[in-house]
Amino acid sequence: MNHMIMKSRILIPLCIAVSCAGLDAAQNPPWRVIYNNDTTNILNCVSPYNKASKERPRMLAEEQIRASVREAVRPGVDAQLISPAHSWVPWWPSKIIPLAEHEQWFRERYGVEPDLSEHRYLLAGGDILGVFIDECHKNNVAALISFRCNDGHHQERTWDEKVPGEVAHALNRFYVEHPEYRLGPPPSRLMKDRVHNWLIPEARAHKERMLAEIVEIYPALDGIELDFLRHPYYFPDDTPMAVRVEVMCDFIGKIRILLEQASAKNNEGHRYLGARIPVNEAEWRDIGLDPDAWRKAGIDYFNVSPSYRLTQQTNVAALRQAAPDARIYLELTHTPQTWKFGGPGYDDHTYRRSTKEMLETTARIGYARGADGMSFFNFAYYREHGGCREQRRPFNEPPFEELSAVASSDALAGAPGYFFQAQDNVLFVKGQKRGYTMDIAPAKGNKAGALRLQLVTTAESRADERAVPEKIARGEWKVVLNGVELKATEAGGKAYPFPTPFKAGFGGATQYLAWQVPAGLLANGGNHIDIIAVNPPEGGLRLKWIDIIQNSSE
Repeated sequence: MNHMIMKSRILIPLCIAVSCAGLDAAQNPPWRVIYNNDTTNILNCVSPYNKASKERPRMLAEEQIRASVREAVRPGVDAQLISPAHSWVPWWPSKIIPLAEHEQWFRERYGVEPDLSEHRYLLAGGDILGVFIDECHKNNVAALISFRCNDGHHQERTWDEKVPGEVAHALNRFYVEHPEYRLGPPPSRLMKDRVHNWLIPEARAHKERMLAEIVEIYPALDGIELDFLRHPYYFPDDTPMAVRVEVMCDFIGKIRILLEQASAKNNEGHRYLGARIPVNEAEWRDIGLDPDAWRKAGIDYFNVSPSYRLTQQTNVAALRQAAPDARIYLELTHTPQTWKFGGPGYDDHTYRRSTKEMLETTARIGYARGADGMSFFNFAYYREHGGCREQRRPFNEPPFEELSAVASSDALAGAPGYFFQAQDNVLFVKGQKRGYTMDIAPAKGNKAGALRLQLVTTAESRADERAVPEKIARGEWKVVLNGVELKATEAGGKAYPFPTPFKAGFGGATQYLAWQVPAGLLANGGNHIDIIAVNPPEGGLRLKWIDIIQNSSE
């Protein structure tokens, strides 16, 4: 058995298995908005506190951590989260897996020097989590750790002969020494195979030990968010739902006890336990989610997340019904749509930027469906980052003012409606018909509006930001909304219909066709749209985007 695991059992005694009943009743946090800081954005993005262009600084600086906290200190943002990398290699002063020992193991196994600015900072005595907590509290903001429970990033490279030093924060000894814990055996590189099987108690216990150490080291911590979306695969496909729920409740219950023991030891108030969960109810099974059972096991709040891409199609209403007393946050992100154009790297895609109208309309729908507040994820990535930057420009500073704008449902009541649904460039040929459903909360007054389709050629569907739309007629199309055939109209000559500082990700104005939406036609809830390609160009066109623009009566 791994000597580091044995050592941890001496250092931190774990609680025995618990049932789905936590020690104390769950308590709803008072926060309106939660902001997630993934840590790596601090050096991956060009910002006011990181002027580097393409080369990362050799070492992370304490002031950069503090600046990344301060920039998100806005009215309504009552809590901030930080993700200590992938939660495989501790980014805290660990005795379970000392960073120096881990890096020596990495050198010996892969024959390459670890190369991470964050590691150099930690090895020099820096404390990412401690500085984060301190700066949050200096600004009267709650500080929580977002702990990734089963992250598969980079694990596909575990058995490669050569790896870059920059993956030393992910590849780790515990994972290498226990390939039998994986959901699928090596050499499969599929995400669903390379994460751990949580039916194996030892796989869960490794995470429990790490969480216990965090809680022990940081008594000022306000809570933990368990990120079940990195990545949302925990069980073999044939695992019964009851077994999945039991396993998850046992894990949640143990972490709840750790937090309560810390509160009692330090004579302080409640420490919160949250869960980042999928936006689609169909994925609840994948993570063994029974909202009522998880709530009884000790979850204080749910963070409903699309994982990466902003969406208005959520499970908030179903979650509210399943957990009527729970605190629910809906996660907003920097982009509703990404696509590859040929870049080889992880971030080498271009992306539609989330605008003021997208964020505020999504929040308004979320509140209408039962959300209590909003959260933000990946918000720093409006900034310049990644490879192939010329193909992905222009970049922008994040619209931090939106953190406050969505903090209150009342403040959004008079905002215009911008309803959207990203599509995966599905091909329509002549005579083809497809139906779509969009969850909509009409703008105040339910006035007339416009429905638009972005229709692109195959080449345009893979285009980067430098490309010019093809000079072709987009053909004849028919759109039926809630049983009413819409009348075609001019698209307005703009790729995005509202004034915005963002210029990337919308495509060209000539790619959009528009139809009039009569006043009162939009329903509060599901709206059905039929799209028929009556006479498209030869070879057809691909549907990339649907949006509906509706002004408010205010």
